[in-house]
Amino acid sequence: MVATLLCVCGRGWGAQPASRQTFEYTRTVWRTSDGLPEETVQALAETPDGVLWIGTTGGLASFGGAHIRVFSEAQVQALETHSIFCLEIDRDGSLWAGTEGGGLLHLRGESVEVFSNADGLTDGFVRSVLEDSRGVLWVGTDDGLFRMKGRRLERVDGRNGMPAMAVHHITEDRDGDVWAGGSQLVEIDRSGAGRVYSLPGAYSKNRVKRILQTADGTIWVGTVGGLQRMGPIDRVKGRFEPLPQIHATVRSLLQTSDGTLWIGTIGGGLWKLRGDEAPQRVSPSPLPSDTVLSMLQDHDGQIWIGTQAGLVRLSRTPVNVVPLPQGGDPDFETISGDARGNVWVAAQGLYVIHEGKARRLTFPRLGSVSVRNVFRARDGALWVGTDGSGAYQLDGDSVEHLSAPGELTNNFVRGFLQSRDGAIWIATDEGVSRVKGGDVRKFTEASGLAFFSTRCLLEDRTGGIWIGTDRGISLWKDGSFQHNAATKALEREQVWTILEDRQGVLWFGTRDHGLFRDRDGHMEHYTVAQGLPSNSFYQLLQDHRGVFWFTGPDMIASISEAEMDGGSPSVDRPLSVTVYTMPFGADDAQMYGGRQPAGFLAPDDSLWFPTSRGAAFLRPERTMAEGAGPRAAIDELTEDGRRIPLREDSRISASVTRMTLGFGAIFLRPQTGLHFRYRLEPLEHTWTMTSTDDAATYTNLAAGSYRFRVQAFDAAHPEKVSEAEFDFSKAPLFYQTWWFGTLALLVVAVVIWGVYRLRVGQMHTRFQAVLAERSRLAREMHDTVIQGCTGVSALLEAMASHGEDKKDSSLLDFARQQVRATIDEARRAVWDMRHEEKQVDVLEAIRGLAEQTKREHGSEVTLKVAAEPLRMGTSAAHEILMTVREAVYNAVQHSGSHRIEMTAQTQQDELTVRIADNGRGFDSTHTAEQNGHFGLVGMRERMKRLGGKLELTTAPGKGTVVTLRVGRMQRRRFGAPASAAGEVNGKLL
Repeated sequence: MVATLLCVCGRGWGAQPASRQTFEYTRTVWRTSDGLPEETVQALAETPDGVLWIGTTGGLASFGGAHIRVFSEAQVQALETHSIFCLEIDRDGSLWAGTEGGGLLHLRGESVEVFSNADGLTDGFVRSVLEDSRGVLWVGTDDGLFRMKGRRLERVDGRNGMPAMAVHHITEDRDGDVWAGGSQLVEIDRSGAGRVYSLPGAYSKNRVKRILQTADGTIWVGTVGGLQRMGPIDRVKGRFEPLPQIHATVRSLLQTSDGTLWIGTIGGGLWKLRGDEAPQRVSPSPLPSDTVLSMLQDHDGQIWIGTQAGLVRLSRTPVNVVPLPQGGDPDFETISGDARGNVWVAAQGLYVIHEGKARRLTFPRLGSVSVRNVFRARDGALWVGTDGSGAYQLDGDSVEHLSAPGELTNNFVRGFLQSRDGAIWIATDEGVSRVKGGDVRKFTEASGLAFFSTRCLLEDRTGGIWIGTDRGISLWKDGSFQHNAATKALEREQVWTILEDRQGVLWFGTRDHGLFRDRDGHMEHYTVAQGLPSNSFYQLLQDHRGVFWFTGPDMIASISEAEMDGGSPSVDRPLSVTVYTMPFGADDAQMYGGRQPAGFLAPDDSLWFPTSRGAAFLRPERTMAEGAGPRAAIDELTEDGRRIPLREDSRISASVTRMTLGFGAIFLRPQTGLHFRYRLEPLEHTWTMTSTDDAATYTNLAAGSYRFRVQAFDAAHPEKVSEAEFDFSKAPLFYQTWWFGTLALLVVAVVIWGVYRLRVGQMHTRFQAVLAERSRLAREMHDTVIQGCTGVSALLEAMASHGEDKKDSSLLDFARQQVRATIDEARRAVWDMRHEEKQVDVLEAIRGLAEQTKREHGSEVTLKVAAEPLRMGTSAAHEILMTVREAVYNAVQHSGSHRIEMTAQTQQDELTVRIADNGRGFDSTHTAEQNGHFGLVGMRERMKRLGGKLELTTAPGKGTVVTLRVGRMQRRRFGAPASAAGEVNGKLL
């Protein structure tokens, strides 16, 4: 049995399956939960810029690749119906939509124009719209065929030999003739002449639903009863031939770019027809419903299908999957092959793939072992690793069993390697064994292995054996474990795959931390930050073109050798990685890794990978052609949770604290490799990367002008970058405006000036207070000490003039009294400055002054008082008394008069004191202070302080009169209240 198995496996099975792929498309379905107005999709149309319009029974929507947006519900809600039956893109990019009962719609941006009976349309049920190559718009309804002239619709059928008809579809052939089908089938040439075609079969089955001319010139007509065709040679006769395989109503027809004719039926599912083959129903069906209402192939070659249960996208993928019979969903799977072209799949059982099918193989002599992996040695022997039963060597009819603890470190085998010296290395769950002939050597942590749990093996071109483990990597070379930059950099990593590329560079794929490259001892690290689609690596391969292939938990991807050697990737230049989607039927497949081999490069350069749904394979030359890159779009502005229409140069309110800019890309292909980067200038100077359409949120933006930029690109072609911009400005708060700033500066300046003036005023006041106090002290000194000293000086001079023998002892005694009086007055002045106010009778004090003057100077001083006793505070009384005293002393000392008259009276609440002498007088224009005398200055200052007046009347030879006038209110400023001061009340004494 073993010999037979080895013989059969040498026939090159597995070299052919790529020619018969079971799956060719990956499928995506959208329903109402994904944003569709309703799930019945009746019409599809694509704009030149790649936006898909979707007409449903519940309304109109647009789709850019990420989110379905329902079109202006508020604008169409006034129509009789929301059901959209047909769509047509005008050459100017606007959209024509036919409704079921609501007439014809023309959409330009957000505006909607409705054509109805008033515009020449006799029926509101519009089934088909076509703009022909000459720009003429044709409209088919349940009651007539129309052509647009100007802004009115003109009916075409029912005249010039053309029958009146209901029209369900209109198309144009490559000769420019217009075909209209419904209750009749009519061809209208460029001259306007019509030709009616008769279709074979019962009338009820011949109503036309769809018309299509394929690339070979054949006219296909879908009817209620099936599908009919008319080849180019039959066109002269006008003869149609029905296809016997299809009996359901054919509602939609599509010929894709590869020449395949797709046939959509009502209740009969989806059919395909290639060349001269008979049409075959697509099974298993990728559609959620057997009712196909519309089909379209977009600019990237994808097929969009509208069904009764949702919208379907079929995208071509080079990946195919060969399911395993009775494979279930094993918890492990490995895939391998040999130079003979055999492809082995180990998933508990062992399978071999031949002509696109997997066949189960059994090993009677091995029993019911669970197979983990298979390896073909250079001598032709087949090594089988098991899950718990060790390893088996199958060579001819002999079977050798290796197990633990004899030959292996563990009975759970994770991988095989044959080194150039012929030794077989076996990696297990708990170490590595090296088998060569009868010699067995085990490697564990005790012998220097980085970690017991081993994952992969590789021999490099220098003969070094690399062993990847779940905690680091080991290098066995020249009979010992060695350490270098790679072992140091990876000492904590789970290394699940190792590759030496054709340049001799070593690559290490880790379970969670990306890809490492060892180039001449220099370690480089690549992760999703550099553009990789995943940080988890299960298998690394390189094909003959140098392209790197790798798998992760849920992806197959490739990257060119030139791209990896193109310099350090960055946000502005990420790696160009192509990610491949799994086909329909295996779209939920998960990849396997951790046991080797997790990938196989066949001799014909096809690539094989184990998945939970079977063996996935692809050929590099069949990878998808490049299409147009994504077109970045900014589609939403939200201010504090409120959606705001996007406008050029938008102005954001100053009160907005949180604004969000939504962005995406118009990209109808699968968006698994789509990336975005954005920034807000001048706030941000670096790009922010994201792998999904997203939104950028900013809070508390300062007032100013901004530009939001977003770029979109496909990871497979990062050089195809598109950018969208949005300029806006944020208004300043009132306290951020220029006028507020100017006003604030002015206010600050005024405040500073005011503070300055206040400070200067305070300083001036304090200075004036100091000056006033100095002046007061000067007055007190003048009126007490100086006056007293002057009197004493006069007495001493008088004594000196008598001679030594004629001294008058009375003058000496008087001088002594004068000195004591001066000292008392000085003490009294000091006392008054240090103590509180008390009440003084001013008139009595003046009377005492008069008597004192008589005694001291012998002058006749008279006092006439015409007032009651007048009491006031000490300060005011002192000022008055000192003024009067100065006037009296001046008269005594300078007037030369021996008679001085004083009068004191009150009149109308004013105290008047008059001091007069009949002496020599003086010239009042020459102030006394010019000669060093300050009596008059002090008198004026005292009166000014009281708020009173000092009047001086004098002239040379005419005597001197000094008058003091002090009002009641002025007296109250320096004395007690009026009641305490003894008001006169106009009564004279």
